Amino acid sequence: MFVNRTSELSSLEAEYARETSSFSVIYGRRRVGKTALISEFIKEKPHIYLYITLSDLESQLEAFTDEIRRFVDERIREHLRFESFEKAIAFLATLKMERKLVFVIDEYQYLAQKDRAFSSKLQKLWDMDLAGANIHLILCGSVLSMMHSEVLNYDAPLYGRRTSQLHIKPIRFHYIKAFLPNLSKLDQMHVYSSFGTIPKYLNEYDQHLTFMENIEKKILNKNSYLYSEGNFLLRDEISEPASFFSILRSISMGNRKIGHIASSLGVNSPYLSKYMQKLIDLDIIEKQIPVTETNPLKSKFGQYRIKDKFLNFWFYYVYKNYNTLELEQTRHVLDEIAQNFNDRFVSFAFEDYLLEDLLRAPEKYFDFIPVKAGRWWNNKEEIDIVAFDEENIAFIECKWQNRVDKTQVRNRLIQKAQALAGNKKATYLVITKDDYLGE
Repeated sequence: MFVNRTSELSSLEAEYARETSSFSVIYGRRRVGKTALISEFIKEKPHIYLYITLSDLESQLEAFTDEIRRFVDERIREHLRFESFEKAIAFLATLKMERKLVFVIDEYQYLAQKDRAFSSKLQKLWDMDLAGANIHLILCGSVLSMMHSEVLNYDAPLYGRRTSQLHIKPIRFHYIKAFLPNLSKLDQMHVYSSFGTIPKYLNEYDQHLTFMENIEKKILNKNSYLYSEGNFLLRDEISEPASFFSILRSISMGNRKIGHIASSLGVNSPYLSKYMQKLIDLDIIEKQIPVTETNPLKSKFGQYRIKDKFLNFWFYYVYKNYNTLELEQTRHVLDEIAQNFNDRFVSFAFEDYLLEDLLRAPEKYFDFIPVKAGRWWNNKEEIDIVAFDEENIAFIECKWQNRVDKTQVRNRLIQKAQALAGNKKATYLVITKDDYLGE
């Protein structure tokens, strides 16, 4: 199933329409939908698509050659051979094409891993041959560290050659319904809080089962695809997983401040700096700053969170319970989910949903278009969402609870927000689980 990605497709189409050659870099974590995007883009275009694996290069070069044979005269087709990938790529520049040829190398990092000098070779091929050809080159990869070191960073061999880059991220909440049309609104929020919004993970969800049955069979079952996904995701990127896994588990347990994370691990805060930065670079965690801060780099109120909701869920319920789950004893984990899933995961996911929704359709909530929106906190207080422009400001409390006394919550919100409102026109909203279900 191909859902959304309209802006990404438009960007690729614009690149394809260039009168000169094009060089696009597509990157993002595993299973986020990069290959599906490429497949949709190349559907009606002449293309050569290579999916690189860690198998021997000789067999993959032969598969590449077979792809090239489709575009050459049949008199030379069966005799066509290449000594190397470089020779085959250089040959593409000699093809006489009526339309631009799309040449895709998917999972490019594995080719760079098999041949450490390949990116430098490709740089020369681009400069000498491909840049003047009727070609749209696409490099796609899911190991972010290697895509940066080989292509994106200032000191990367291919730096400066790309004409566009697309960082493919998880889909938004409101597209869950397109993947799982039979879900109730309640289960949409439950799925968002656990399976997240990676297309591959949503495709694993069985709409014929209840939500808890899906958790048991699709995530907690040691033979299921998602059971080991957290391990596979991170081991591609990091060489010493134990330290990183400990940090991520600590964050999933609710430790968001660097001092709290360090204390939970029995280390000093400065020791964690390189690990936290690596996880940020890999788009696994993010450092949040109160939305009203005017100088975020100097803020003393930074908090960390795992960006992907599935990973957050996985570290809390799967990783810490590996010993039990390996013995196929899921009962106590299911009991724990029943007991604290709403408080630990759904309530925070509900905040993220509302933040996404008010930025997508602000007219549903207030009469201005915010230029900035996010969480706010200081040493004593916190407000779930603050949204503002030059003249207006809105304060929002999100309550994933039934039978909320909205008047009491609103009055408390007004107290907390007094110092922040300033001279702006202020709006105070309390949005509850019942409001969401009743939309």
